[in-house]
Amino acid sequence: MRILGISNTKDSGACLLIDGELVAAVNEERLNRNKMTRAFPEKSIEWLLNSHGLSAHDIDAISIGAWKAINSTIELKRYLKIAKEMIYKNPGTRDAIESRIKGSINSDTKQWTEFKKGLESKCFSKHRFFHCQHQMAHSYTAFEFSPYERALVVSLDGRGDFMSGSVSIWRKGQKPFVLRNELELDSLGLLYGLITYYLGFTPDRHEGKIMGLAARGNPEVCLELMRKMVVEKEGCIISNIGEYYAPYMKAELPKLRSVLSRFKREDIAAAIQKHLEETVVAYISHYLTQTGEKNLCVAGGVFANVLLNMCLRELPEVENLFVFPHMGDGGISVGGAAYAASQLGDKVKPMKNAYLGPSNDINTYIDFIINSGFKITEPSDFPSKVALLIHKGYVVGFYCGRMEYGPRALGARSILARATDPTINSELNRRLNRTEFMPFSPVTLEEAAEKCYQGWKKEDVSSYYMTSCYNATELMKKQSPAAIHIDGTARPQIINSFIHKEYYAVLKAYNSMSNIPSIINTSFNLHEEPIACDIEQALDVLKYSGVDALAIPPLIIYKS
Repeated sequence: MRILGISNTKDSGACLLIDGELVAAVNEERLNRNKMTRAFPEKSIEWLLNSHGLSAHDIDAISIGAWKAINSTIELKRYLKIAKEMIYKNPGTRDAIESRIKGSINSDTKQWTEFKKGLESKCFSKHRFFHCQHQMAHSYTAFEFSPYERALVVSLDGRGDFMSGSVSIWRKGQKPFVLRNELELDSLGLLYGLITYYLGFTPDRHEGKIMGLAARGNPEVCLELMRKMVVEKEGCIISNIGEYYAPYMKAELPKLRSVLSRFKREDIAAAIQKHLEETVVAYISHYLTQTGEKNLCVAGGVFANVLLNMCLRELPEVENLFVFPHMGDGGISVGGAAYAASQLGDKVKPMKNAYLGPSNDINTYIDFIINSGFKITEPSDFPSKVALLIHKGYVVGFYCGRMEYGPRALGARSILARATDPTINSELNRRLNRTEFMPFSPVTLEEAAEKCYQGWKKEDVSSYYMTSCYNATELMKKQSPAAIHIDGTARPQIINSFIHKEYYAVLKAYNSMSNIPSIINTSFNLHEEPIACDIEQALDVLKYSGVDALAIPPLIIYKS
């Protein structure tokens, strides 16, 4: 079966599943260059079909993991019952609740209408169609692409189809059993986004900045304030809509703004981060104890928080953790496709890697590169030359093979630098016009990972996708201080030759020169731009001095 998964949620995109294998996936922002676009993913669909020699007629089914509204009469009744109870308890909550409901209806209706128009424009309106509820789509990504036969599966995000999370039990080849759904009124994702907004950043985009800022503050100063907003109780997420919380990210709450103004932003960030960790840990621990499951699979925007994921991985009840690499709404097309596959009898296969996007042939760009005034070299030993540049202090753009799927750069579209000098973070922020509160992340040789990260083991699947933090060892802190946060953690990507041969070879050569198995790896883009997809975009970063050299096997390109 050939299944085309499509989504026009935030960070829209599409994927192709063939006989249960995820063979390709891309987000529209990488192709239309509009970051986090919600547009119907026309370019993504065109690339998927063209790159596999397919037409619309060759597709067996279409799917989406959004815009299904409330999934059952039971959930609708529960939503209305809880909303009425909230209003009865505090009549002042009526406006906030009605605003949330109307906003969800209007936004979802608009996106669903645009989705149907997009299908018609691409001649897909008569195809067999599978419609998966949003939280279930996240859950499908979390479990079906994991290596496990059974697991507890948790999705948590801002909102989607009037829900903000779910907990379920999964077994390969069986229908999932849902234990709990959380309403959008009780949303940890919206809470974190609300604090992001009040700290002057863009919600649904800059939550990572808050997580980085948190290590510089004292959470105890205003932790009780966070506990007045959304809490966990006996396996339920419960909000307190009122003066301090409303279920949307840009809620104007004068009392909250007034109280927050008394605290430093570092302390506010620390408080919301600690509150998120405590709440989600308590929530998931409840179900781990109840079910006895040892494998935990998670997806949804809340799990973009790598410090939270570290807390989950370290739970004594958890033997294995899998975070779907594209955990946010950008991965929803894959969840919808996996749902369709399950309905059609296709067995979904675990992910092999995240290199699922477009690639370019460097030979087709040679004339363009020369005519643009760049200098091209072809070293006899490409990995060693790239490693030597990094060892000498060069910042190198590394462009190799198919682009990564998801928000993390994993060596296909990466900027690489040595991690021995802590001042490199300021230098990279200046060059790339970024304002980050966390250091840039390291990539580390698999054979050295155990010596670099406390508690790391080869079975930590998520460490290969850079979706969790680790406490760094003293050796790692000494060798690679630029990749260590002030709280002593790092967010590593572990690499071996099977995952990405050329990338591994560069790091292996660097280790031979320096006796250091880690370097900095950050995404190949300037601030607020999507990661570079094609070679021209990579050359632009070189042109504007974001990098000193651009390495595209077998060539290394310089400004002049």
